[in-house]
Amino acid sequence: MGRLLLYACILVLAVVVLAATFLLRTGGESSPSAAMPVSVHDLSVAPEAHAAERIVTTGVLRFLHKPNDHFVVTAEGLGVIVRGYDEAALRALAGETVTVTGRFGYDGETGTYIDAESVTTDQ
Repeated sequence: MGRLLLYACILVLAVVVLAATFLLRTGGESSPSAAMPVSVHDLSVAPEAHAAERIVTTGVLRFLHKPNDHFVVTAEGLGVIVRGYDEAALRALAGETVTVTGRFGYDGETGTYIDAESVTTDQ
């Protein structure tokens, strides 16, 4: 009986030490799945700073016929392409102020873009 109690105490102590270590190592960091709020302006002028990050941004959703893409734009005219989302839903939200959540990226061919997970109105 004494050994069982000793092993139980060691097990509880090990769990407490592991939990404390985990909390100390991750307590000050953001969750990797959490979306970081970033302005469209910052995404447009410094895309390399947010490459491959999961972000959330707000702007007016516009459809441009020439590149045939939806953009989240600012009042200054800076924009980021919204791709990978339901086209019908995007068309229904055109002209609305929206919040877009997704993975940000940029390349020479496409420019700046968000692979959108969600697009919601700010009503």
